[in-house]
Amino acid sequence: MCEIEDLWNKLIDKCSKNPIFLFEFVRQYMEFNGSKEWTPLVLVVSIDDMIVGVAPLITKREFGVRFVRFLFKSWLSPDFIVEDQYREICIGHILNFLFRTLQCQFVELTLPAESRNIRILKQKCKAFGIHFCTRSAMGHYIIPVDCTWDEFVASRGKYFAQRFRRMERHLDRAGSWRFICVENKDAGLDVFQQILDVESRSWKEAWRTQRGVKIDPDLLIIWKGSHNTATTQPDFKWSVWFLELNDRPLAYTLVLQYKGVAFFMKTSYDERHKRCSPGMYVLNAAIRGLFNKREVRNIDFLTDLPFERTWASLCLPRVRVMMSRKGISSIIMRANSKLVEFLRVVRPRQLEGKVFF
Repeated sequence: MCEIEDLWNKLIDKCSKNPIFLFEFVRQYMEFNGSKEWTPLVLVVSIDDMIVGVAPLITKREFGVRFVRFLFKSWLSPDFIVEDQYREICIGHILNFLFRTLQCQFVELTLPAESRNIRILKQKCKAFGIHFCTRSAMGHYIIPVDCTWDEFVASRGKYFAQRFRRMERHLDRAGSWRFICVENKDAGLDVFQQILDVESRSWKEAWRTQRGVKIDPDLLIIWKGSHNTATTQPDFKWSVWFLELNDRPLAYTLVLQYKGVAFFMKTSYDERHKRCSPGMYVLNAAIRGLFNKREVRNIDFLTDLPFERTWASLCLPRVRVMMSRKGISSIIMRANSKLVEFLRVVRPRQLEGKVFF
């Protein structure tokens, strides 16, 4: 993989606006999944020594059945990344490898609903004699950054500003508070330890303890990938917004920026101060900062959690595509989708989101 890093990133830079496909993030997720029951399976299609398509996947065999899904969780908006002129060729080769060479019985992929790959997948499955069906999946809220912050606040209605003024009053009663924004150039600061400090006092800590998880693996992967990517990709940068109370971090949100889009990756807050709504307040500060800087055209929450409707009205859908060999696996898929989920083709949605307020 390291030998093709430059070629890989050139393809992503040309064909995708999602930074999660950049080489360092793929490498971090491969290393993590390689230590679990899933095996990384990254397919690369090249023509004349130039990469024209990639498919970051993972595979496992369970109950005598081989499953394949994307390397990334569905809330990260995974997809096949291919050059448009080679789209049909790439997808044809990928399906041929999965179902004929690897002898997969079941492939489950969640893609953005607007992906041009969905139509071609359906066509190729019909040609290959593969059962194909789709289901709706978790969408993601988008905020277009096409006006000033004051105009945006006015567009959200009179209760929008009132809500955040109420949060400010709660914070005023709790003590002295302020916002701090840390970016690429401040990487030397002990930023990650401050993030972990907040995480250790969040509601998610009890959930992790019950499951024997010391640290959120997605948080660690995204953090490592962000630091490594920021040193090589000029169009990429990360930032962390902290809300501090009495000189101690109360809440944070981790934001990635790539090609004019800001992605809100992780947010958490100190459960003891839930009444102050610190998670909502730090998100609002980060959104306001992005509007004022005018560096991005869109803000992507990556999920469709109810609290995100505070800022966003536009929700882009995703589609869950299920493909299987015709026979037993397709019968199971049509007759009992819950059984398929039990086989861990997908994880419960409530465990995949970033945070709940």
